[in-house]
Amino acid sequence: MARRSATPRRLSTKSKANAFTKQILDDFEDEVEAQLNGFIAAVVSDLTSKKVSPVLTGFFASSWKAGKSIINEEDARERFSPWSSIKTIGTPNGIKLAPGQKPYIKQRFAVPKTFKLNETVYVGNSAKYAPQALFSPKSSVFAYLAGGAGNFREGLSQKIDRFFTDKRPNISVGGDYIGSNVKDVQTQYQNL
Repeated sequence: MARRSATPRRLSTKSKANAFTKQILDDFEDEVEAQLNGFIAAVVSDLTSKKVSPVLTGFFASSWKAGKSIINEEDARERFSPWSSIKTIGTPNGIKLAPGQKPYIKQRFAVPKTFKLNETVYVGNSAKYAPQALFSPKSSVFAYLAGGAGNFREGLSQKIDRFFTDKRPNISVGGDYIGSNVKDVQTQYQNL
C-alpha cells in the first residue's frame, strides 16, 4: 500500500494576517524600547558632565544613575575612591578645591539596557548631598530638564524630540518638595 505524502497544513488568510500584525507590533515595540534605552543612557551621560552638573570634586556629577526604583541619596564622597582623596578647603565663600587638586568625573553606574515600555524609570543622583548640589549656583540641571539655555548642546525636550521621532512619549520630571515640616514631603511632577 502506498503511503500518502504529507501535505503542509496551510494557514488561513486571517491567521497569516494576525501573525504578520503581531510581528510588526513586536518589531515596533523592540524599536521603541531600543530608543527608550538609548535616551536614558544619553540623559545619564549628559547629567554626568560639568556642563550640566555642578562640579567641585566631581563626585556629584559622577553619581547619576537610572533604575526601576527611586534612587536613594546615600553615598558619601569620603567612602569612594578616587573622590575620597580629593582635598577641599573651607573659605568664607564656601568650599573649594585645595591647591593642586583636580575634580574627577566618571560615570559610576552602568545604565541598564533592560527598560521596557510602560515601566516607570527613575533617574537620580546617589550622592548624599545631592539636594544641596542641585541648588548650587553652578548647577544647570534645572535648565537642562526644562530644555532651557545653558552650557549644554541640547536640553531634555530637544533630546526627547531627537530620540522619539515617531511618537513623543509621556515623560514627567519629578522632585520632592518639603514643606515647613519634614513630614510634609510631597513629590511633584511636571510633564515635558
